[in-house]
Amino acid sequence: MYYRKSFAISLLGTLPLLLGCANASAGANSQAQSRPDLTKFPVDQGPVMRAAHAILMGQQAEQKADASALHTAAQVLQSLGAKPDMDQEDDLSSRWASQAKSIEPATEPSVYRGRALGPSYKKGMVSALSTVNIEQIFLAGKKASVALVPVSSKPMSIRISDGQGKNICNRSTSSKPANCEWLPLFTERYRINIHTSATQPLTYYLVSN
Repeated sequence: MYYRKSFAISLLGTLPLLLGCANASAGANSQAQSRPDLTKFPVDQGPVMRAAHAILMGQQAEQKADASALHTAAQVLQSLGAKPDMDQEDDLSSRWASQAKSIEPATEPSVYRGRALGPSYKKGMVSALSTVNIEQIFLAGKKASVALVPVSSKPMSIRISDGQGKNICNRSTSSKPANCEWLPLFTERYRINIHTSATQPLTYYLVSN
């Protein structure tokens, strides 16, 4: 009888502690579910799509002032050797590494250990209910890869056609990168059409090899 009574008292004493642990665990799980994991990107895909996901990650991290995710996005772009297109000066890797450092001074600076040449990216804008036309040369026998990275969750689409107007790829997206890959038979100029059905102008990034 004395043993049962002692056990019951001991159990009652530990019950608040157990409940506190459960509540703390539930709170942590709730926070983890409400905060998206921005540090994941498709390492099993090609450099263009990895760069596209890194740009999407950095855009989201910039809005949330997330130093860790900004640092990760900067590192991924650096490791891929991804650089802005020749007519643009906004180096996302340098910008996000600097922002991460200003938000969290203890953040380690990014160290470049990647390729000298990698994917290029270009920031653009498509007007409401309109289409942007871009032309780019791709080499015969070398896999071509192009990714559209939306900056908002509004609908966008990318369509690629060859010099004869033949459709090569057609993809639609709203919040994730859309990728087109093909093997050109001839070195020629391809047309890239970016369209939106949204009723306001939309910003995007175009990544290509």
